[in-house]
Amino acid sequence: MTTLLFTTESTGVLEGQLQRLGSLPNLPPFSPQARGFVAEFTRRILKLPGLRGFPELATLSHWFRPAAIDHLARQATALESGTVLPRGTVFHLAPANVDVLFAYAWLMSLLAGNRNVARLSQKPGQQRDALIGILHQMRAEDLFPEVLERTVLVTYPHDDAITRAISARCHARIVWGGDATVAKIRAVPLAPQAIELVFPDRFGIAALDASSVASLPAQDLRELSRRFCNDMLWFAQQACSSPRCLYWIGATDAIASAKAAFWPAVREQATQFEDETAALMARITDACLLATVAEGARLEDSLAAYPIRLAVGRAGGDLREIQSGYGLVTEVDLPRLDLLADQLDDRDQTMVAFGLDHAQLAAFASSLPNRALDRIVPVGRALDFHHIWDGTDLFAVLMRRVTLPRN
Repeated sequence: MTTLLFTTESTGVLEGQLQRLGSLPNLPPFSPQARGFVAEFTRRILKLPGLRGFPELATLSHWFRPAAIDHLARQATALESGTVLPRGTVFHLAPANVDVLFAYAWLMSLLAGNRNVARLSQKPGQQRDALIGILHQMRAEDLFPEVLERTVLVTYPHDDAITRAISARCHARIVWGGDATVAKIRAVPLAPQAIELVFPDRFGIAALDASSVASLPAQDLRELSRRFCNDMLWFAQQACSSPRCLYWIGATDAIASAKAAFWPAVREQATQFEDETAALMARITDACLLATVAEGARLEDSLAAYPIRLAVGRAGGDLREIQSGYGLVTEVDLPRLDLLADQLDDRDQTMVAFGLDHAQLAAFASSLPNRALDRIVPVGRALDFHHIWDGTDLFAVLMRRVTLPRN
């Protein structure tokens, strides 16, 4: 059964909604109407009661501030010749583990001038419901009707027939989900001219230069640990970019000193994050399992610690597949950064780094195997969104380029 979470035409079945969307003309990319809508939508996010409890919503609002949209518009529409147009109708399949992630691609698609259908998780979420509530408020106030009418948000049980009906009418399909979800959706055909972008299971790691950490003043160490906790513990390490493994780079003595300073500071910051009983049980179970299968595994903490550390000799993607997050960190000591490349594979997406300069990181990036790593960011920026995600520019999917003859 399909439930309409938001539409400007509250009556009618999904087929009617799809027909209505298909009859609407595209808006020009970065139109005044779309910019005005995004400005008002994000302004209302910042006025939500209890916003302090959902900093990811504040981050979403900040990411779409007017100056940032101006920058996006310049990048997305820059052409030597020709022009850019909306893709058409975009079908978004949102992830269940990070409530607000769908909103980034949806708002970008809206700015690009597209019509949008988004299938959201059936699991209720406060952030998701707050965003939908803002849409209903704006509709009730008759604000930006020409923009709102181009969005339909639905939820339904996993049903290939419904997915097929939407897919047949879209010009682009964007899938956020695990490998199994991606495989299932890929089996549902698209219209012949439609394109698809998928975001399957990916993992995050961290690489810290031990000497740099060990030499930090107390205040700087607290700030580093705060940023590391934000990277790791928001969304309970379920985000694809949240680090699950920490690689220490340096000499043995420097690594020991860095760990002795770093982890007490991290534990102090971790008290700011809610640790549910189910999360505790999940990381204890995973820690025990990993201790039996990982090379040179050694538990560094009591099982009551938060987060739990498990020292291993090697932590490839197979270990990150077993490790479900929830405050469990595997640690590997390496004398040099270049030795890290051999432990990565296509599933590794983001590396947060500290104490490693641009030249070191550039040389390291040039040695990466296949698709390993699409992002290297400073500690504290793992969860930042970017229009280039998993190595693909989203605007290349959300818009199409029409080439014109040169004068």
